[in-house]
Amino acid sequence: MPEESKLAIEESGESSFGPCECCGQMTSRVWGFVYDQDAATAAYYVEWTPGHEVTSATFDLIIGAWGENTDASDRQAVSLDFRKLESGPAFMVTNAKNRAVASSSLVSNALSREEVIGTATAAHVFAICDVIYLEDRRLALLRT
Repeated sequence: MPEESKLAIEESGESSFGPCECCGQMTSRVWGFVYDQDAATAAYYVEWTPGHEVTSATFDLIIGAWGENTDASDRQAVSLDFRKLESGPAFMVTNAKNRAVASSSLVSNALSREEVIGTATAAHVFAICDVIYLEDRRLALLRT
């Protein structure tokens, strides 16, 4: 029987910048790593502006192998939009090629929405976003 995936996060850094042109508030960015069975499986960056009326954020992921004997060719970028809807939190895969993560030296490829949806990568990415959303203490504002 295969081992069950056990994802956990490691919070790393945070910054703020702005102010936002539409609301005047500062935008927050946090980042960290996601581990599966003690091996890094993703780096993440979450960005949101607390002053916006709609609770939303962008999740940029760098998924793949990390550590010794790995390089950018082992990793890909995936981006998602987060929205807090009346029915609850929701993630939607977007085109990572349109995000700054696409030009990161840590990735070999930025995936489009069409390259993710309906694949095994989609299930993995949604599981990663769920653990980030639920466990990163810095995202408390998004959860309330």
